[in-house]
Amino acid sequence: MENKLNDLTGAEWLYWTNTIYETNFPPDETHSYRKIHGAMKPPELMADIVRFFTKKGEVVLDPFAGVGGTLLGSMMVGRKAVGIELNPAWVERYHFILNHYHISGGKWVVQSGESRNHETIPVMIQGDCVEVMKGYDDQSFAAIITDPPYGCYHGVRGFRKETNFNMFNDGDSRDFGNSEDYDIFFERIRMFGQEAFRLLQEGRYLVLLIGDRYHNGEYFPLSYHVAYQLRQTGFKWKGIRIWWNKATQRPLRPYAVKSCFIPNITHQNILIMRKESSKPK
Repeated sequence: MENKLNDLTGAEWLYWTNTIYETNFPPDETHSYRKIHGAMKPPELMADIVRFFTKKGEVVLDPFAGVGGTLLGSMMVGRKAVGIELNPAWVERYHFILNHYHISGGKWVVQSGESRNHETIPVMIQGDCVEVMKGYDDQSFAAIITDPPYGCYHGVRGFRKETNFNMFNDGDSRDFGNSEDYDIFFERIRMFGQEAFRLLQEGRYLVLLIGDRYHNGEYFPLSYHVAYQLRQTGFKWKGIRIWWNKATQRPLRPYAVKSCFIPNITHQNILIMRKESSKPK
């Protein structure tokens, strides 16, 4: 039977359908440079995701590229990629990594003067993702794989105090993370979803890594709300994988110990959305 989605064997495909996704990726050689962005993901993780949702040589888009984890992962598995990032400092850091590291033995290692002719260098574009996406033709990409900012400013006592993630652009109203409230954030997600739906090839996937929140004393399943908004733009929600990276687990914090249950949110949800028809809602 022809494999229409990827280059995996049946056994590899079956393994990837497990909704519990535990990995053990220690910080790699590039980690010390990528950690300027507190929410960056291991290139090995992104390579694994890219490998499942594309074939070799196909083109991946990451509209919230950060310091380039998806792009670096795409290179590891022989895929072309385009990234869009609003923050010029993170674009600069991505290019720094490309200038000082290369792939050897399936890992990123310090450059040793070897030629990069065997590697396809992904393009990183600095700008507003929604506006940049409008410049691409319909069905330009085989997959859209991304990790968007997890919405909403909430003031000094709100969202930013809940996390040590440095993934915001201070003062830039175009940043999804600077949304004044969740309603505005979800409206932006819908705008993004409309462009993503247009750019994605029929039958292919939009994959997002979204962390849930604990806000105003209540668990807020942000990932499910994001999936709902994307369904309004035409995507079908095909599933979820709950990702936990054992190697970088932070110490658990004693939230309300001996008082009430407050979770340490140590996982992220990988939302898997599919464009099953070219006709948007």
